[in-house]
Amino acid sequence: MKFGIALPNFGKYAKKDLISRVAIIAEELGFDSIWTSDHIVVPDSHEGFGNIFFEPLITLTHLAERTSKIYLGTSVIILPYRNPIVLAKMISTLDILSNGRVIFGLGVGWLQQEFGAIGVPYEERGSMTDEYIEVLKALWAKDTPSFKGMYSEFSDISFLPKPIQKPYPPIWIGGNSQRAIERAVNMGDGWHAVGLTPEEIKEKASKIEELLVHKRKTRRDFVISVRKNLQVVKDKKHRVSDGRDILRSTPDKIATGIAEYRESGVSHMVFQVLGGTFKVVIEAMEIFSKYIRPAVGL
Repeated sequence: MKFGIALPNFGKYAKKDLISRVAIIAEELGFDSIWTSDHIVVPDSHEGFGNIFFEPLITLTHLAERTSKIYLGTSVIILPYRNPIVLAKMISTLDILSNGRVIFGLGVGWLQQEFGAIGVPYEERGSMTDEYIEVLKALWAKDTPSFKGMYSEFSDISFLPKPIQKPYPPIWIGGNSQRAIERAVNMGDGWHAVGLTPEEIKEKASKIEELLVHKRKTRRDFVISVRKNLQVVKDKKHRVSDGRDILRSTPDKIATGIAEYRESGVSHMVFQVLGGTFKVVIEAMEIFSKYIRPAVGL
C-alpha cells in the first residue's frame, strides 16, 4: 500500500513557500506521492475552496525540480476544460522533466458554473472526457498519431517529445459514480475515489473485479485509490470522527482505519491533511510517517 499527500495549492495555505515545504517534507518522510487539485475559476457560491487556486501542472513542474523521487499526481485534472493536444504536450513534458514521475488523475468535472465561465458545454462533459482520453493516448503512444472524433481531428502530424513512462503515464480516473468506475476500468489504469468509507470501497471493488474480467485485466494491472481527510488528534476526548471520517482520530484509530481500507482493496491513499495551523499539518505528516505507517506494517 502506498501513501500520498494532497498539496495546499488551494485554500489558506496556498502560498509558494508552503506548497514547496509540504512537497519536500513529504519526500523526506517517505511518502510515495504528492497531489495537486484543479479548478480554473471558483464561483462566488463556492468560496469554501478559498480565493486562490494554483494551476496544478505548473505547480508540479515547479516541484519536480525540488524533489527527486516522489511521484507527482493530479487529483484530478478536469479534462473537458483543456485542449487535449496542448494538455498532452504539458504532461509529456512534465514526465520528462521529472524523470518519469507523473500520475495523471483526471475527471469529468461537476461545477456547472465553472463550465459556463470557461465556455465548455456542461452537458457534454462525459463524451468530451471519453474522446479526450483517446486523443491523449494516440498522441503519447503512436509514432504517427491521427484521430477523428466529435471534438478533435488531426493527421499528418508529429508529436514529440513522448513521455518517459510507456506507453504513457498511468491514468487514474476520478469519481464515485458507477459511470466513473466503468470509465476507469475501460479507459484507465486506476480508479481514484474521494471520501468513501472502507465498506463503500469494498462494495465498489467487487464490481471493479467483475469489469476487469470482461476487459481481460487483473487487479495487478489496476490501482484502487482514495483521497481522504487525515487529522491526528492527541486523545480520544478530541476525536472528531463522525463515523465516515475514520482517519480524523488518534494514531491508533487511524492505523486501524488504514488497515480497513487496505482490506477493502485500496492500494494507494491520498491524504488531505487537516489542522488548525500549518505547523499542525506538518506534525500530522511526521506522526503518520514515524508511528502510524509502521503500526499498519507498511
